[in-house]
Amino acid sequence: MNNPPRPKTHRITSNVPEHLLEAFQHTITDFFANAHGGQTPAQRAAEIRAGDRDRGLDSLLQLVDVAEGDTGQAETVAEFLAGLYNGTDYHFDLTALRALDDDLFEHCMAVLRLDHRPDVEVHRYFPDGEQRWQRIIARWNLDKRPVPEPPPVRGERYQARYVTHSEAPGYRHITLVVAIDGDPARELPIELHFSAADSESMARDLLDLHRHAWAPREHRVGPLDVKEGEQRPRWL
Repeated sequence: MNNPPRPKTHRITSNVPEHLLEAFQHTITDFFANAHGGQTPAQRAAEIRAGDRDRGLDSLLQLVDVAEGDTGQAETVAEFLAGLYNGTDYHFDLTALRALDDDLFEHCMAVLRLDHRPDVEVHRYFPDGEQRWQRIIARWNLDKRPVPEPPPVRGERYQARYVTHSEAPGYRHITLVVAIDGDPARELPIELHFSAADSESMARDLLDLHRHAWAPREHRVGPLDVKEGEQRPRWL
C-alpha cells in the first residue's frame, strides 16, 4: 500500500524572547490545530475569495447577456462593462448604478469584487472577449461619445470668456455660462451658479472695480487697458 505524498515543507527559524517562549509555543500549537481543520484566517480568506470568484464569473455572464440585449437597463450595464474594460476611454458614472434593478446591482458588485485583484482582464474570461466587448461598445455607440472634460485643477488660473447667462425672472440667483480659453481639453462651456447673496456681492465688486479704473488720474484718463476711442460706460 502506497503512503500518501507528504506535503512540501519549509523550515522557519525564529528567535523568541525567553519570557514569550511559552506564549509562542501555544500560538504555534493553535495554528497547526486550526490549519488541519481549515480554520486559519488565511484559509477562510482564501475560501471567501474563491467563492467571490465563482459568484463574480456567474454575474459577469449575466451582465454580458444583458448588455447584448435590448432591455431598458442594457445600456447602463454596457457602460459599466466598458468602464471595466478600459476606464480611460470609457468613463462610468457610479451613480448610474442607482437606477439598476436590485439583482443587476448585485451582479455589478460581484463583478467589481472579481475585478478587484484580477487574474486576467475582465474581457479575457471569454474566448472571444475582445471582439465581444467591441461589439457591445459599438452596439451602444460608446466609442462615439465625447470624452468627459477634466475637472478644473485646484489652484490653477483659467482665462474665462463670458458666453451667456440664465435666470429665473424675479429671483436674484443667476447662472453664468463661461468658456475656458486656451485649454483644448476644455471645449464645453461651464455653468457657474451663484446665489442671491453671491450675485449681490459680485455686482458690487464689479461696479467698484470699474469705477475705480475709470476714476480720473493725474497723468491719465481711464483704465490701463482702455482701447483707443473707448468712453466711460454710462452704466457707471
